Amino acid sequence: MIRALLFDADGVLQFPRPGAIQAFTALGRGRPGFVRELLAEEAKTMTGQVELRDVIEPLIQRFELPISADDLIAVWCQIDPRPQMLEVVVEARAAGLKTALATNQQPYRGTWMQQNLPYADHFDELCYSFELGLAKPDPAFFTAIVGRLGVEPAEAVMIDDLPENVEAARAAGLHGIVSAWTDDADTLRTRLGELDVPGF
Repeated sequence: MIRALLFDADGVLQFPRPGAIQAFTALGRGRPGFVRELLAEEAKTMTGQVELRDVIEPLIQRFELPISADDLIAVWCQIDPRPQMLEVVVEARAAGLKTALATNQQPYRGTWMQQNLPYADHFDELCYSFELGLAKPDPAFFTAIVGRLGVEPAEAVMIDDLPENVEAARAAGLHGIVSAWTDDADTLRTRLGELDVPGF
């Protein structure tokens, strides 16, 4: 029996504001490779063990850009929540399920989310990779979260927009649902129902 749902943030509960990539491109003055390298450097910081500024400030210098790390961090913090998806979380808790936010975030963006988005009102556990010291797709990320929820892996479902993360969750013993960016809340409800999740 399913007793818990784990929700990814980006691509499921929230979207980067339209134009974010264009904003990074503009800050990079359109220089080839800048955005790709920027996102690769950010990925190194998801477990909180590498300081974001320490990796993006040298990148700014190497590309000889007249910008600051704060300019880039501000773009990362342009986020639009999806209220209809949060309604699914509300319904899950009303059905007696435990819920967790299970998201990869670097500390600056994750802290902004904690201070400005309503996730604390919706989830039993808020699990940010930079605080856990673990990041998807490491199976240990999922094992740690189900442990915090007090359920067995087979009693939990991970909902994520990235197939590789869902496969990693399944490798850890959880069920998984790939929720594409084009999927809406009703699509998610249907997929939860297909897994016989209580309340759906």
